[in-house]
Amino acid sequence: MSVYSPKPENKFTFGLWTVGNIGRDPFGGPVREPKSPADLVRLLGEVGAYGVNFHDNDLILIDATPAERDQILKEFKQALADTGIVVPMAATNLFREAIFKDGTFTSNDSNIKRSRLKWSA
Repeated sequence: MSVYSPKPENKFTFGLWTVGNIGRDPFGGPVREPKSPADLVRLLGEVGAYGVNFHDNDLILIDATPAERDQILKEFKQALADTGIVVPMAATNLFREAIFKDGTFTSNDSNIKRSRLKWSA
């Protein structure tokens, strides 16, 4: 292992949205097959990561059925247990909606700042 290889004690964490990016861009479709959150955790475990971060819809898609949600959570928790990866941060995704294009906390529009409360509830 290289001196520059991450080790869990270095506490490197990665977002599901970064390691799970399928490479879609404005000029074409995806260049990588999607991986499940559990598969991404296992991948991070293989490279010596400490933790994984995610937004709510990175882990469970908004249109998932209750059964799909339960299965995703079961597999994700098992992958965490198998790899020792921790979850130091999870947050509500407040940037995919066009209303938040200037940021929810940084927008100059006070209506946008107030609306984030509705979206994060």
